[in-house]
Amino acid sequence: MNLLRLLLIAAAGWLIWRLIHQVRAQLGQRPPQEPEAFQKMARCARCGTYLPANSLNSQGQCGRCSE
Repeated sequence: MNLLRLLLIAAAGWLIWRLIHQVRAQLGQRPPQEPEAFQKMARCARCGTYLPANSLNSQGQCGRCSE
């Protein structure tokens, strides 16, 4: 009877070890993240604040200065 308990405990320990090993392997195989897409920066013609170039109007002014 004691041998059966010992075998069951050993099997449970082995199963837990395999599960932990498998989870760690899956976490290590994450696909690499793509780098952030940086936007070209430009300076507002009026106040001098640097903003993404696509947020300036046709005169080169930011939203606050063009109002």
